[in-house]
Amino acid sequence: MLQKISIPILIFVIASCSSVKKNTITNNDNKLKSIGKVESVSTKPIKTTQIVNYSGIPGIKDTYFNNASSAINYKGTVLLTDTGNNLIRQIKDNQISTFAANGQKENIAGQYTKVSLNNPENIIVDSKNNIYVSTDYDQIFKIDTLGNVSHFAGKYSKSGYDVAVDGQKETAMFKFISALVVDKNDEIYVADKNKIRKIGSDGKVTTVTGKDITGDQQGEAGEALFNQISDIALNNENELFIVDQVNRKIKKLGVDGLITTFIPNGIIKWPSSIALTSKGYVLVFDSSDKILYAFDKQGRLRKSLKSDGLSSQDFSFHVKITVDDDNNIIVPSKDFVNIIDKDTQIIQIGEKNGSCRNGIINKATFSYPYDGVFDTSGNLYVIDKGNLVIRKISSDGMVSTFSGNGKYGNKVGMPQNTSFTNAEAISIDNLGNLYVIDGDFKNVQIKKIDVNGQSSIYIDPKSKNLDYKRWNDLVFDSENNLYVSDNYANKIFKFDASGKEIQFNLSVALNGPAGLTVDKNDNLFICDSNTNRILKVSKNNDVKLIAPSGIILDEPENITIDASGNIYVTDRKRTRIIKIDQNLDAEIFLEDSSLGKNKNHNLSEYTNTLKIESFKDDVYVFDKYDNQIFKLK
Repeated sequence: MLQKISIPILIFVIASCSSVKKNTITNNDNKLKSIGKVESVSTKPIKTTQIVNYSGIPGIKDTYFNNASSAINYKGTVLLTDTGNNLIRQIKDNQISTFAANGQKENIAGQYTKVSLNNPENIIVDSKNNIYVSTDYDQIFKIDTLGNVSHFAGKYSKSGYDVAVDGQKETAMFKFISALVVDKNDEIYVADKNKIRKIGSDGKVTTVTGKDITGDQQGEAGEALFNQISDIALNNENELFIVDQVNRKIKKLGVDGLITTFIPNGIIKWPSSIALTSKGYVLVFDSSDKILYAFDKQGRLRKSLKSDGLSSQDFSFHVKITVDDDNNIIVPSKDFVNIIDKDTQIIQIGEKNGSCRNGIINKATFSYPYDGVFDTSGNLYVIDKGNLVIRKISSDGMVSTFSGNGKYGNKVGMPQNTSFTNAEAISIDNLGNLYVIDGDFKNVQIKKIDVNGQSSIYIDPKSKNLDYKRWNDLVFDSENNLYVSDNYANKIFKFDASGKEIQFNLSVALNGPAGLTVDKNDNLFICDSNTNRILKVSKNNDVKLIAPSGIILDEPENITIDASGNIYVTDRKRTRIIKIDQNLDAEIFLEDSSLGKNKNHNLSEYTNTLKIESFKDDVYVFDKYDNQIFKLK
């Protein structure tokens, strides 16, 4: 069934050396004093940084699924997109292997074993065995029979969801690709939010039906309206079946160009996917009630399957069911691929919570480990953003789920009832309580998690009428005062141990404050990103500029200090780590080519760099793109 692979701890040696460029500092604040040298320095002897895989295994080195989403028949095997792992998997004889992609979160063409696919989701195969895969940024890639991967259609759109432009396939733009299907002539139909688009044999993209606006209208294809098309399927008569999800209907586009209702509202609670059998049955999967329905050619319900095996699985991510050559029904889920035979027996291939595997540190898995903090005993608490939980790595090397049920939401209470939406940063007070910035721009909160994993709302800026915009990082001093950076409001918030706001005024203006840390003397260090500087604020609010020699900072974003007083900083626009010693001499501690290889340079700057944390004299890197935590020595 599932072949598990043990991954030993790996150690890489990366050479690093200091830069000899001058550090240019723009100082518009007359009261700001500089600490350190601002001249060039001679080249230092080459040093080495050891990179130890502390915990986490990339999907390409294991066989767990992380949101399996779409499957096809391919030369007697099943190919499916393992979206969260950025891979295309192959299932043969119930064994999982990697068919294509290297697990990196980019869209880069090349040979199929080396290509990078950013969240591959929908997959189809044409009559010539060419494979087509849709990825993030609404692009479609083609894998030919020789294993060459090339960009096929869809111009990259950083903003996403904004425009739908017809025309030549390479320059056409898609809004939100939710499904692909190919006809007998190898022309491809694309479900694109509220439209059906077609990539013709002439290479042009046209709109078949639907408009940019939502609605629920039948009739002529050019006038029809839909509300979130989640899947499509073609029968042998070239009739197109459309899952009109929010309207909770299945519609049909006939060869006469008319849209009609095939299955009306009221039968299926939340239709998500559709497939056709060789006998003409129309299968529809309800991802909310987790029921599989079978309808005949006239749209009459013939069978339904509600199984305990399916009911216990997570289908919150978009899934695409399919039927193989033996009329087995394939239903992917977050952790499994379910193969349902003609007797409705289910074979499950995969591993429960495979992307959130607890246990021994070097076998544990994470999904987007985002940030972390140590307690005084050396236990590490990690924001596992993709799994919506807080994980604990104990000092003796065991990984467990500390708080969170893995469900999207904003509940607090017992660990198993706590839910998160978008955890951004984590810190710890002197009593061992954790604090997490959770939420989006408008609904951010700081949640407190006590030593038993029980959560509560510690600070709700709306209820306190705080003038906030975007909270970025947080840190405590020795008196349990809490500092929170707001890089949109250009200020630092300060709260006492009871959560009451304390006015925190500085003699200098901030511009994009991001990462925060506190040293053993309660000096606060601020990454003031947009001014390319690091500020040191004393307990008396005296502000000084940390001016490292030999390094030009490039929007510093994350910062930590080790037990010896060395400062480590990451830049927003690069994935590198800069070390600044107590003499303010700086060096590149780790080059940007060594970690974060999966970063997509076109993403928002707020997802480009890696968070760092220190314990004693070691630095830990949360490499969210590789789903690993590294220890640097």
